[in-house]
Amino acid sequence: MKGGKRTRTERHDRGRSQRESGGAKRIIIAASAVLLLTGIAFSAYKASAWGDEAGRFPLSLLEISGNAVLTEAEVVELAGIEPGMDLLSIDLGRVEATIISSPRVERAYVTRRLPDHVLIRLDEKLPAAIVAAGSSGFVEIAGDGSVLPGAERTPFVDIPLISGLSEPPSAGEVFDSENLRTALNLLKTARELSPSFWTEISEVHIAPGSGLVIYTVADGAEIRFGSGAYDRMKLSQLWAVLSDLRARGVTAETIDMRFRSQVVVRTAEGGPRGRA
Repeated sequence: MKGGKRTRTERHDRGRSQRESGGAKRIIIAASAVLLLTGIAFSAYKASAWGDEAGRFPLSLLEISGNAVLTEAEVVELAGIEPGMDLLSIDLGRVEATIISSPRVERAYVTRRLPDHVLIRLDEKLPAAIVAAGSSGFVEIAGDGSVLPGAERTPFVDIPLISGLSEPPSAGEVFDSENLRTALNLLKTARELSPSFWTEISEVHIAPGSGLVIYTVADGAEIRFGSGAYDRMKLSQLWAVLSDLRARGVTAETIDMRFRSQVVVRTAEGGPRGRA
């Protein structure tokens, strides 16, 4: 070697050595890639075989939330799933559809959590009122007018009665009645104004030719609205009158809301009192 330069033969030998070394590296990299792909395929196969094995993930925990009227036993019966079922074999969409088929359920959400957990969350159709059903006694009516089927537990004592209606249809059907819609809307508006106002209402009576009549829980006062006289402003005015009477310890016998500019209250102590 002269002046630090390599001969052609030396350069040739060095290049061949580098090519051979590079080829070896490529072989090692290719072999590693093959092993990696094989490992992925093996893992996928194992995962598939693992999930397909019946009973590999047996259901042991079923959590239910959002049910106020339906009991856990009733929800489980609707869902159609049992402890010990293979978690991966449960069709979540089918379970949701089955639960929603109940007239008492608005929405249902079913979630699977490995290794052994299913969560069911409900939005129930809660009763907004009860109505007389002839020889059947009373049935609950949802806010959309649908007739709710009987349940093991019910808040009958906590909801008002709507009377003066025709006999309702069967459970699961919608009670198509303009008077019912008006009464339900009145109760909804009262609750929006104040939950305490809603709890004051014992009964909404549809009086033929006279419109709506409300009866209170505390003193059984008869509150007359008249035909077509109900609106949000009138209800707000009524709640102000009731609140004032309760604050003063005065018992009302009748409250007449049929006049445009005033409310006439007849108390247990005597004659009528006009209020602007």
